[in-house]
Amino acid sequence: MWNMTHPANFTVEVKSAFLQEVYDRGNLSSPAISDTEFLLWLRRLSPLLVNLSPSLVTSLFNIGKKRGCNSSEKIITLLDTQRLTLSSNTQREIYTNILQSLQGPAPLKCYRDGSFYIYLRNTFHRFDFPDLSTFTSLLPPAREPELLSTISTSELNQFLSRPNVIDNESDICVIFNNYNNTAAFLETEDVPDDVKMMTLPCVWPLALSSNNRDEVNSWFDVRLTKYFRFLTKTLISSNEVQHASCLAFQKLVSVMGNNFTYNNSEFGQAEVYTTISTYLGNGSEARCYNDNDAELNSTAWFANNIGNFMTFATVDDISNFISPSQAKVFMVDQANLELFKNAAIPQTVIDYYILTLFEFNPTFNPLKVPGSFLCSPEVPSSAYSFASEADTIKILKELEKSCNGTEDSEVSAVLASNIETFTPETFSTLGSASSGLSNTKISSLSPTVIVSSLSTLGTVSTWNQGQANIFIQKLISSGYLINDGSRLESLGTLFAGVPSKTIENIPATELFSISQNTVFVNNMIAAPTVIQQIFVQKIISLDQSAASVVQNVPDAMATEIPSSSLVFSGPVDISKINKKTWTGEQAAMFFESLGETDFDTEKLNPTVLQGFTCNTVRKMKKKRVRGLIRSCRPRKGRAKVKLEETQLTCMYNQLKGNLSQDFAEYPSDMLIYLNIKDVQGANCRSYFTALGAADFTVASSVLNKDSGLFSEAQNCLGISGVKLNGGDVEVLGNMVCTLDSSYIENSDSLILEKLKVCKDLSASQVAAIEKLLQSGKTKYGDVTTWNAKTLVDLGELPLYLTENFWGKFKSKTKKRFLKTFMPKQRKKKVRKSKLKKLFKHMSARKTKRGAGCTVGNITQVTVSDHAFPFGYDLTQFDICLDIPVLKDSLDSICQKVDDNDFQTVILRKLNEAYPLGVPEEQVQLLGSVSRVATLNDISKWTITKVDTLAALVKTDDGSWEAAQSKAIITKYLETPGNSLGATELNSIGSNLCSLDISSLEKIKPVNIRNAKPLNLASCSTEQKKVLYEISKISFVSQSSNPTTYSNLIRSYLGGAPLTDVVELSKQNIHMDLKTFQSLDPNVISKLTAADVKALVGANLPDLKVFENVTAVETWRNMLTQKELDTLGVGLTTSRATPTTAPPNPTTVKTTTVPRCHH
Repeated sequence: MWNMTHPANFTVEVKSAFLQEVYDRGNLSSPAISDTEFLLWLRRLSPLLVNLSPSLVTSLFNIGKKRGCNSSEKIITLLDTQRLTLSSNTQREIYTNILQSLQGPAPLKCYRDGSFYIYLRNTFHRFDFPDLSTFTSLLPPAREPELLSTISTSELNQFLSRPNVIDNESDICVIFNNYNNTAAFLETEDVPDDVKMMTLPCVWPLALSSNNRDEVNSWFDVRLTKYFRFLTKTLISSNEVQHASCLAFQKLVSVMGNNFTYNNSEFGQAEVYTTISTYLGNGSEARCYNDNDAELNSTAWFANNIGNFMTFATVDDISNFISPSQAKVFMVDQANLELFKNAAIPQTVIDYYILTLFEFNPTFNPLKVPGSFLCSPEVPSSAYSFASEADTIKILKELEKSCNGTEDSEVSAVLASNIETFTPETFSTLGSASSGLSNTKISSLSPTVIVSSLSTLGTVSTWNQGQANIFIQKLISSGYLINDGSRLESLGTLFAGVPSKTIENIPATELFSISQNTVFVNNMIAAPTVIQQIFVQKIISLDQSAASVVQNVPDAMATEIPSSSLVFSGPVDISKINKKTWTGEQAAMFFESLGETDFDTEKLNPTVLQGFTCNTVRKMKKKRVRGLIRSCRPRKGRAKVKLEETQLTCMYNQLKGNLSQDFAEYPSDMLIYLNIKDVQGANCRSYFTALGAADFTVASSVLNKDSGLFSEAQNCLGISGVKLNGGDVEVLGNMVCTLDSSYIENSDSLILEKLKVCKDLSASQVAAIEKLLQSGKTKYGDVTTWNAKTLVDLGELPLYLTENFWGKFKSKTKKRFLKTFMPKQRKKKVRKSKLKKLFKHMSARKTKRGAGCTVGNITQVTVSDHAFPFGYDLTQFDICLDIPVLKDSLDSICQKVDDNDFQTVILRKLNEAYPLGVPEEQVQLLGSVSRVATLNDISKWTITKVDTLAALVKTDDGSWEAAQSKAIITKYLETPGNSLGATELNSIGSNLCSLDISSLEKIKPVNIRNAKPLNLASCSTEQKKVLYEISKISFVSQSSNPTTYSNLIRSYLGGAPLTDVVELSKQNIHMDLKTFQSLDPNVISKLTAADVKALVGANLPDLKVFENVTAVETWRNMLTQKELDTLGVGLTTSRATPTTAPPNPTTVKTTTVPRCHH
């Protein structure tokens, strides 16, 4: 035996040499040496293990390889006692050898049972510990579940919480895929965040695959609560989610919608919804719904499967997720209804929900839906028809609370029809829905109740004229006096029903006292124009000086002031003028005064600027004129200055020789008249860009501006062929309204957006638009995808489209569209001819006679629908419209029916209803229906009031045939006391030309003076002469002021004799070419070149512009070329040069005509 005295004194080399000798000669690995003897040797060797060299570690482990587990363990234990003396390299070598002993030919040969983690910890002692990948490598594949299941949750926590233990993320999934205590681990153990982050992807599929509700709740409410913040976009959109169990999916939706914080997340709610929609979109019916499965038979499908993510849903999503049969039960579920209360859900989706709800459940109680739903236009009026009076009151209160009342006339009609007992409190509850009252019900109301309810009734803005008339008639017939300002004010919006006679009988001082009340003025503006005119006449009567008239008449009603009342005797207060709204004729009366002030032209309102003419600016300095022209340029946030053609040419003439190349500084319409030579080549694109904002309909067709300008644009923009690219279309702007069909159908689809603002479209243009739309190459998509939104997005284009387009839509879709489209068109006063065409193109095919009323009886509710009479053909309209309904709803019906044939039915039935003659109150309500009346129909009408006359001749309702308008006016004049006063003249307008000379001769000069300028274009020469002579007397007091006098008498000059026209030519009035063309052709033919030059003044260049206009062409061809050359504007004549001296000029005999003195 060796003597190991004082081993500590040995050097490392000596100790290593001793050890090596023991390894080489001791044969300690031999089975012949007993374990007892082996352990004895190990104790002897212990001193030599101090500062053990790394190179001797493997040899030491080799001694124990062929011995029992106890011997191997003793070697490691012995080394552990010396660990503090061992270098890091030695310790690393020991760790490696321990690891190799576990991985050897007989892996884990020394593991018996108990915690595998404790076994490893004991095996490695303090010589480091395996990281995760090494740990998992020690697990024989066949024994992974067995060995891992021996580890307690706290031990696994200890292991996974070790610093840097996880070197390969995928290995952690090996643990949890085989660990039988994962659930308990997640519930009880709290590991570092980096471990949670790597753990979540491993357990995520386990949570999603759960099929038991309690288990699902445990996963999402307990186990994963600390892990959710580590969710990634990848996990949310993973394949596992798409294959999740329904219960797990629904829980996920709930958690992500209610409990998840997105602040620091790499994804948002939109990405979650994408996952949801993908999951739910798989299948033809609702996924996760089975009425035979107790776990999945809940009809709260939207709440369970989409929840708060409904804010991202589209109508297409909803319709794809569920079948119609499922929609029927889902839509009525209270949880779903509550879910859709969310104001953040797109209105289109809410509307679709409501539409579907009532489509499948027509009798569903509106009181069961969220209050906000009632604001939707998709709640059918029929839904309210089942409500009792008590429920109706509740509905009305909910409407007021959630929607600030209702403006839907159809809904109002149904709700009002449900109420039988009316009190002031009832009307207070009805609010705006009061306008749903039928005429019969209004007629049956107690006058006392009406008076007590005026504070409510007078705030309703949706009364039609017929209703307002009946209310006022009820009050007047009951003895209620409307005889002062306070009584008028108290009527509120019902003021519209006050007859003109009542206004005439109220003292002017009373009217003036309420004229400053903004609410009253607004109610006045909503009343018939004839009432406004009489009101203004009464105000003017208080003080007829122009300054007082401007001061006293309400700003919004200034357009009703006669031009003759705007003749100022002193300085003009432009600041007051500028607050009011004016017509062009009115503005011309005071426009000249702008040259006498330093008022900033940039601040002038657009209606004041309409007064610009060469006559009104003749005394102004050039700089001031240029400033006024610049002020007429297009400006954001300001209405366009509406100027006539001759005003625009005048502006151009004023600017000649001083034109800027900054074309945006000029009125866009004026640019139409620029000579292309005025545009420098490099600036042509900016010119056409500015020109693109112009209204090309302002130019006379005889000028051929459309083709000429487009040709120049083609040269500038390099356009060849009929295909315009998007850039070209953008530059051309409104000019595309002038292009023919070949350009429309072949150009970039942006052209559709420009065509939306055209004032009119030809049939060929419409055909091209339809062809382009149906190509599917526009933003409106393929024809098969068109829906109600398509119609809305097309803007004004549907007004022109034909059955080729409308045939692609279901009747229901068209009707829904019309409910909102038609009120807008009527408010904009779109021409009736356009509305007639629209109805023809949209309407259904004709039904066979004898089928009876199949579409549905026309009721007061039916006619309250803005889409009425869509859905009825002529036969059905005739059969389904009963006379009592027609009488009760005449105003509503006449407002909405535009088709001539339908209107003829209305008149026929009206004649049947009133065989002794149609009452005046009904005649007043006919509107455009009156235009199809025969002379026989008119003979049965009662027309004694100016209100009726004015209602019948409203220009908005269309033009009259001369015979019919004559019959109407004559019938009015047959009533004793009636005459063609100023009010009548204003109402009649151009219809005056239908009267006989004898009737015209009875017009008094004062009435011409107090009327608006009359349009006499359709009058005969003889009629014009009569009216001119009267007007000459009317305005004689102004003859000393050429500008004023010419402005006042301009519209009557078509009847002026040669002497008067020649006299005017001496007054420097700068007559525009429109007025020149209106002169008597016989007079024009006798005017010399000098006469015309003096007459038109600054407008002289316009003779060349309008040389092909009949009046100018005829005149110039009567003159010699020499005479025309004196004008210096390039006019030519077709008259041959005379070979003999001309006869002496004809001497014009002078008549007594007012002279204009400077």
